[in-house]
Order: sequence, then C-alpha cells, then structure tokens
Amino acid sequence: MTDPDPMSEQEFRTVAMALDEAVRNFETLPFPEIREQVFELLQMVDALHRAGLTRLVDLLDGPARVALVERAALDPIAGTLLALYDLIPEPPAPTAIPAAAGAEGTVSFIPLGQIGRAPARALRRPDFVDLARLEDVPPGTMRGVEADGVRALLANVAGEIFAVRDSCPGGVVPLSLGAFTPPVVVCPWHNEAFDVRTGKRADGETGPGLDVLPVSVQGGTIRLAMTATTKGNGAGRTVPRP
Repeated sequence: MTDPDPMSEQEFRTVAMALDEAVRNFETLPFPEIREQVFELLQMVDALHRAGLTRLVDLLDGPARVALVERAALDPIAGTLLALYDLIPEPPAPTAIPAAAGAEGTVSFIPLGQIGRAPARALRRPDFVDLARLEDVPPGTMRGVEADGVRALLANVAGEIFAVRDSCPGGVVPLSLGAFTPPVVVCPWHNEAFDVRTGKRADGETGPGLDVLPVSVQGGTIRLAMTATTKGNGAGRTVPRP
C-alpha cells in the first residue's frame, strides 16, 4: 500500500471551502435531530484533534519549541490548524523606545509647529444593504443572514439590534446555530461565549473576539454599512483563512 501524495495548498483550500459549504447545506435541512447529531459529531472530532495537537506541541521540549511552532505557523496548512486550536504563541510585547543619544531621561520629539496640517479628506458615505426586517428579529432572539457575500449574525438585545460576523474565530460552523442568552452567544463548535454587543469574549478566556459589523435600523429595516472592513475577512483577526 503506497502512501498518498501530500495535499497541496490549493487542494487544502478547496477541501476547506467544500467543508464550509457542506456545513451551510446542513443548516437548511428540515430535520433538527439530524442537524444536532451532525454538529455533535463535529464537536467530538474537534475535541479529538484539539487534544492530539495540543499534546504534540507540549511534547516539543527545549529552546527549539517556540521556533518550531512559529515556523509551522507560517505554513498555510499547518498554521491554519495551529490557529484553529489556539496553539500559536502570543507575540512579545513591544519594547520601549530608548531616549535619544545625548539626552538622557528625555525622548526626542518634533515640535508641534514643524508638523504640517494634513489635507482634509472628503467624507464618503458607505453603501447600505438590507439584511432583514426589524420584526424578523424580536427581542431576545438572533438570526443569521447573508447579503452581498457577507454572512452576519443579527441579535436583538432588549430592543436594540447588534450585528457580528456569523462565524466563530477559527471555526467552520455559523454562530447562528449556537445558543443565545442575551447578550451572550455560545459557539456550537468550540463552546466559546461572546458578547454580541462588543464582540469580546464573555467566558473569561483569552483569544480573538468577533468582528462587529456596522448596522442601523431605517424605516423598520435592518441595514448593513458596506465598508472595506465589512467586505473583508475581518479586522484584526490573526487566524489564517484557508
């Protein structure tokens, strides 16, 4: 029996996109019991992978451990898995800028009078797209929607609408399939909790938060502002995407 050829980066991305599409297809199944069993299966596979990868990284002893993990993190395939399971080390804190030579105890600066005024930039109003009617998201509920390629999770907290990107950092299962106890949504994949108002973790754990999306209610319609950040994969997220 011959070993299969290693997967290329393109094949990896193709499989990852196919998995994401399969998960989204399961969302539409009119059989709640089957959906629950499928996502329970995904959670068990996730638990096995997390335990195995964490143990593997822990077995890397010696000073070369950090260097090996950082090197693996640069690989598109290995780095994705390390990021999915929170195994990439945190970057070192920035060091203080030393004082200028010959001026001990002081920091070099440019006098305010030497700084020219930046030219005024013209304000550009963002384009808006309709996501849902306000009555479709009653108080205390949440709903996953998609518009112009952006998947958003709408949540109504005490009559106020909030929106985040409908995906858990590093996960493949939409957040809208999780549990919602206002203002906290729990990811159905990793069981991580987030505050939908701020996107920050609500379970006391460290890690990336959710991407908060700019929405407004106009004439009873929930609308999304299509900014550069909205159209992208998320601002400030360190998890590499396949």
